[in-house]
Amino acid sequence: MTREEAFAKQADANRRGFSMNRISTRRIAMGFLAGLATAPLAILTATPGRAAEEAPKKEFEYVALGDFTINLPSTGRRMSYVVVSVTLETEAGHSQPFKDLQPRLKQAVLRRLMSMSERQELRPGRTDPAQLRDNLFDSLTQVQEGGLRDVVITRLLHS
Repeated sequence: MTREEAFAKQADANRRGFSMNRISTRRIAMGFLAGLATAPLAILTATPGRAAEEAPKKEFEYVALGDFTINLPSTGRRMSYVVVSVTLETEAGHSQPFKDLQPRLKQAVLRRLMSMSERQELRPGRTDPAQLRDNLFDSLTQVQEGGLRDVVITRLLHS
């Protein structure tokens, strides 16, 4: 539809005594009123205690430690590195100690990744994600023993 046709259509609608905007506004208002008509029913059937009982209890919480970029030893001129994103899975209600110790936890992860890099364990094709997770779990439990359920590797990128 061209611009002239749209103006002509609007002018014709105005001559008949209503505008296109009124129709849209009416539809919106009717939809809103229909929603209000069903709202009291939902309010009457809901009980305050039931919502709290039905909410599932969280068994665990996540604490993201972020990305770690580790340079890999190279024999040529081309530099290579690995990016590892680490998230901790903690028991419900035990995430605060991990948040408080985040700098120490990051240091432990960085040290372990650097030692794995020196031992050629982070090379493309030689990186075992399960072993990486186990190594990081061991390092992190030395900093904060209780409450850690798992170490989740959310990204493993070689360059």
